[in-house]
Amino acid sequence: MIQNIAPWHFHNEFHNVPPSGDDLVLDIDENGILLASDSLRPPRMCEWKKAGGRAALTYAFCLTADDAPKNDVGNDGQKKDTDSAVRSAEKTCDERGRAAVPAESDKGRHAGEPAAAESPFRPEAPSWIAEQKSDAAPHSFDSAMSAFRPFVHMFGEMRCFLALRGAGESFPAPEGWVRIAPSALRGHPAPLPFAAATALHLFRWYNGHRFCGRCGSPVRHSNTERALVCPDCGEVCYPVIAPCVLVAVTCGEKILLTRYARPGASRLVLVAGFVEIGETAEQAAAREVMEETGLRIRNLRYVGSQPWGFSGTLATGFAAELDGPDAIRLDTSELAEARWVSRADIPPCPDESSLTMTMISRFARGDL
Repeated sequence: MIQNIAPWHFHNEFHNVPPSGDDLVLDIDENGILLASDSLRPPRMCEWKKAGGRAALTYAFCLTADDAPKNDVGNDGQKKDTDSAVRSAEKTCDERGRAAVPAESDKGRHAGEPAAAESPFRPEAPSWIAEQKSDAAPHSFDSAMSAFRPFVHMFGEMRCFLALRGAGESFPAPEGWVRIAPSALRGHPAPLPFAAATALHLFRWYNGHRFCGRCGSPVRHSNTERALVCPDCGEVCYPVIAPCVLVAVTCGEKILLTRYARPGASRLVLVAGFVEIGETAEQAAAREVMEETGLRIRNLRYVGSQPWGFSGTLATGFAAELDGPDAIRLDTSELAEARWVSRADIPPCPDESSLTMTMISRFARGDL
């Protein structure tokens, strides 16, 4: 699945640290995430700066590799300058330019964002990237992350910073770089798809919560945790994660597959839906199956879970058996079709990056 990025490791601990020259910049706008056109890797901060990148940079997460050197990073997230190779690399990037870090007076708002008196409305969170298709030319994905592996070897980890701009601002891809929708990276070598999806999740949260939901004042980034704080009323906002359920309903050698009613939906998937207020994930699973197909289920069992940054969700997968008649009563407002499919007739899954496709593939193989 998309979060299985071995031999890489994902670390989401919060650190209130400024970026340095060789840190990665995850730069997302309405056209996608900025990547090198030759190797599809995010830019290092010194490259991003040299290419004209300007934005507030906030720490997102870091990636480590199994074969990376140890003990090069302190508990505070700062790199230890203990190796001449590190010093040489940092000097090179210093010479190429460092990205601007927001001044103390600007830390309460994104770079380029108007002051409180000039911000009469709360911007809406964008919803474009998850559905957008990339128009970029094909690239070689087999070495997508190899270009920056030497820096992981040097530093022990690769820290990733998210670029945040004012509402409506963007940074067109300069020569040598392209913007690609994070969703278009599904199925490509790790850890790029997961890093892009997670960056998209964080970007949408930051971009959609510039102002306090209680009093309307511009919020500030917390210095101690990943949170947004209102300086006027004290309201604290944490990243929004929407829980949802996926249900593989089986009847002997058949599985229930559905297709969404929304335009462009072509894949057969499992019954899915969001967990509503006041219910458990198990209750949500039974309710969604009944609402969308009119079927009852029994013997519900947990299969697995997955963070899915493209939609800002945490998906929980269940398997269940049909309880009663197999006649389907379709909710046409949600689904275009729902049908029972035998193991032998299950169409090939395009990839197993999602929990849905993984569960369908497991059933087809006879191990679900």
